Amino acid sequence: MLQYSHITQLSILIMTHSISIRTFILAVTLLTLTPFLASANNECAFSRTLSVGDNGEDVRCLQVFLNKAGFDVADSGVGSVGNETTTYGGLTEAAVLRWQEARNVPGANGVFGPQSQAMYLLDLLATLEVQQQALATDVTVSTPTPAPVVAGVSVAAGDEEVDEAARILEEAVAMVAAAEEQIEDENDAEERAELEHDLVDVRADLFEALLAYFNGDYDEAIEVGEEALEDATDVFEDAGGESEKSETEEVLEDVWDLYKDVEELIEEANDQNADIGDAKDMLDDAKDLLDDADDEFDRGVYRQANSNALDVEEILEDAKDEIDVVTENDANRDVEDAVDEYERAEEEINEAEEDGEDVDESEDFMDDAEREIKRAEAALDDEDWDDASSLARKAEKLIDQATDSIGGGSDGDKDDANDAVDEAWDEYRDADDEIDKAEDDDERGADDARDLLDDAKKLLDDAEDALDDEDWGEAEDLAKEAEDLIEDALDEL
Repeated sequence: MLQYSHITQLSILIMTHSISIRTFILAVTLLTLTPFLASANNECAFSRTLSVGDNGEDVRCLQVFLNKAGFDVADSGVGSVGNETTTYGGLTEAAVLRWQEARNVPGANGVFGPQSQAMYLLDLLATLEVQQQALATDVTVSTPTPAPVVAGVSVAAGDEEVDEAARILEEAVAMVAAAEEQIEDENDAEERAELEHDLVDVRADLFEALLAYFNGDYDEAIEVGEEALEDATDVFEDAGGESEKSETEEVLEDVWDLYKDVEELIEEANDQNADIGDAKDMLDDAKDLLDDADDEFDRGVYRQANSNALDVEEILEDAKDEIDVVTENDANRDVEDAVDEYERAEEEINEAEEDGEDVDESEDFMDDAEREIKRAEAALDDEDWDDASSLARKAEKLIDQATDSIGGGSDGDKDDANDAVDEAWDEYRDADDEIDKAEDDDERGADDARDLLDDAKKLLDDAEDALDDEDWGEAEDLAKEAEDLIEDALDEL
């Protein structure tokens, strides 16, 4: 399993020794693949802290390393070259201390712990990088090699290809670590064993990609690294994790659905000769960016793909706002809402009449509303969606006037209207403060929120005019519409 304490100490060593980010990526990769590296190159795979009194083959391996590196455990006899032992004694401790001091390992004390093991990996990495440089310059060097050079492999690769290979290795290593952590949470022993077995194969592929990288075969490193990344992601998800890949895939599917909806909306608008503003150009921009997002997803750059998809979503929502058209669904919904409101108001008026209240004026309004609903239904039959929606909204206003007129109207209607408008203004002011803060912080959605709030203010101004005209029902309706817009504005943040 991956030693997280080693990664932490390796990070510290990277910073204190001014080593490049790419070197750090590859060093972490080496750390992840230590078991494979050890078996392939006769190097040590440490999984515990070693100190005086410990015994094991890892101690012997450490003594061999120290002797080869010039920090002899002993000049002759026990611990000397060819006579390494499995016991970590005072001689081993002294040799480790000399090596730590020479390598500037923090807290040098003769104990071979995570910091020392991380530095050991950096020493090994330096050997591998010497080999890579030799390949690039055709210089023959006498150093231990982690793998044979692949014949016929070109090392003349551009920086972009090298960076792409390093990026894939980094993401694959991160996903292996995430999969290991997820597997640890699996309670079923049989399932955990199966997942760990799958991850062994992933590490083998990742090691192959690493060797290809150091051999200068960046195409091979990218290809095999992508396979390792995908397989590691599968293991992570099989273990119950939700990967960045699956999240991004869902976002892309949703945005593509939205793209198709806007595309159909533009077609409907064209059929109705309705104004679509810049919607078509915005749709084209969205398509280009969405294609880029798909490409990024295919390359495994999920974060960028997700970001592009969210940008597309904003463009498409803006495109919808540009289109001045009422769809068939919109029209049907508006007419159905008007019918529902009519039936609800009819029950209210009948109850009021039974209670002896004056409903003559209310019934006149209801007659007018019924007539507008019938006209709206006829417009639906003629597929005149815009007219149907407009007539339905007119019917709803008449219905509101009908319920407001129960009992011949009262001061209560006036008070209710004033209260509704006052409350809407309070909500407006609160939202205005929040949006001001969002604009100062450059939050996504702040511009759209401001536009919606401006529309709400216009409705509230109209509501004030309705109060002046003593049209209490209209004032309340406008206040309610304004509150809905204010809520939509806050949802944009």
